Amino acid sequence: MKRLLVIICLFPLLSCAQQQQKKSDIVIKDINDKVISYDEMSYLLLTGDYKMQQLKNEQGEFSEIKLLKTTPQEKDAALQTLSTPNPFFKHGENVPNEKFTTIDGQELSFEQLKGKVIVVNVWFTTCAPCLKEMPELNELVEEYKSNEKVVFLAFSTDNKQTVERFLTRRSFNYKHIAGVGDMLEKLELGTFPTNLVITPEGKTMFIAGGYFPTIKQILKYMIDKSLDINDL
Repeated sequence: MKRLLVIICLFPLLSCAQQQQKKSDIVIKDINDKVISYDEMSYLLLTGDYKMQQLKNEQGEFSEIKLLKTTPQEKDAALQTLSTPNPFFKHGENVPNEKFTTIDGQELSFEQLKGKVIVVNVWFTTCAPCLKEMPELNELVEEYKSNEKVVFLAFSTDNKQTVERFLTRRSFNYKHIAGVGDMLEKLELGTFPTNLVITPEGKTMFIAGGYFPTIKQILKYMIDKSLDINDL
């Protein structure tokens, strides 16, 4: 449902057209004029790389959707519409200086990690959508493993023993902070999973609650953008 609502909010032309016509009556084509399915289109739109063009037939009826590439500005705007409103993590504003300890005893804080891009995942061990996105999150960690300017943190409501037991069965290659339910409640991070990107300056770049099939592409874009901005 969240995914459908996001698409409707981002792309009102489609939702309006569907009030009059069935999806099956509309031909959808990608940028190479290849006919694709509604699900394929939905996935591509959620990357932020594409927008829709509404086309009509000779009778003036809405008959085709054509995907077009977005400009960088359009992509930024599209991805920010996926953001979950949060009073403590507002786009472009400083994040709270929370302190925390990883399950291996490392004491950290957001202030201490300034100068790095901080990628945060909020999860718990029996959260099905959290588990579903883990393989792609692990791939993301692998891509940046040689970059000391990027750190990956996972905050769980589960206690340390539960998280450690989970990690003996399944890989989740973030640095883990366990038993922080009170902190997450205070910061209104109550949607699982939630993914957050913090710039090296300690400002919120992106925050989104819920599962997105394109989360790896979205986070990679936000990480790279944060690194590029910091290098200017």
